[in-house]
Amino acid sequence: MMGKTCLLLAAFAAAAVDASTTVSIMEFGKKGSVRRTTSTGGQTTVAGVESFWKAMSNAGLQQPGMTVVPDLFHKPTNSVVVGITGADLDSMPNLSKLVETENRNVVGQMRVSGSKGKALCKKAGHSVSTNAENMIEGVKSQIESGELSSVHIEVDSETAAEVDAKVEEMLMFLDKYAGDSTIVVHLVVEEEEGSVRRRLTSRRLEDQQDADEEDADGDNANECGEGCSVGKYINGVWVTPFKTMNEIQYFNVVLWTSIALIVLVMYAIWLTIDMPLMADTLLFGESVKVMSD
Repeated sequence: MMGKTCLLLAAFAAAAVDASTTVSIMEFGKKGSVRRTTSTGGQTTVAGVESFWKAMSNAGLQQPGMTVVPDLFHKPTNSVVVGITGADLDSMPNLSKLVETENRNVVGQMRVSGSKGKALCKKAGHSVSTNAENMIEGVKSQIESGELSSVHIEVDSETAAEVDAKVEEMLMFLDKYAGDSTIVVHLVVEEEEGSVRRRLTSRRLEDQQDADEEDADGDNANECGEGCSVGKYINGVWVTPFKTMNEIQYFNVVLWTSIALIVLVMYAIWLTIDMPLMADTLLFGESVKVMSD
């Protein structure tokens, strides 16, 4: 009953989810121009992302608490913003890897609530809209412009597969194109509301299923019978053959203290036995005087 209630709550919560925009910071060629911080979460705003872009070119200060920061000394040779709006990550596995999981070129991610893909592309300066077929040419053209600019691609269900394939092709192209220089790509991915809702619902259902399995494992452990190798209940007390950390520490302290004391006593006895016997000159001299008198 509890599990069904949690599933219903997860479904209702997912229904209220708005669209989401993720900015993945990728670095190609010589690394080190951008660095990941210890901040967690990655939630920010359009103004926060814009402040990061300005800090990249020393044109302003970056807002605090962000997951990625530019290096103070090593600046990228070129930077470009690639915006993909209307994405359904369930049908775009290559793009999903760059947004949801780690990739060797991805330094970190920033997340902005709402449909902010087009707004972010406009903040990047000169923005060019293109299609999947001309995506790589558009990215190359904007890189060669020498200033931060953006390429925007609108995705729908018919072009999702083609755009996803072009994303993988773009990564291979940038790896070769960068060479010894440094190219930073700000991949702005705006997900449609339905995609976000389905993904969050699926993730919450998986988390709930994992929690239910852990609870079931705990119940099975508590019901462990006579033949259980881990332990068993005896008169209501859980008894296990394994020692606790306290018991292990106490055993080692007693053991090595006893060994040290035994060695010390044996050494003292050996010194006593091996002590050289010498005549007592004081007593010997007095006894000679008495005998002479």
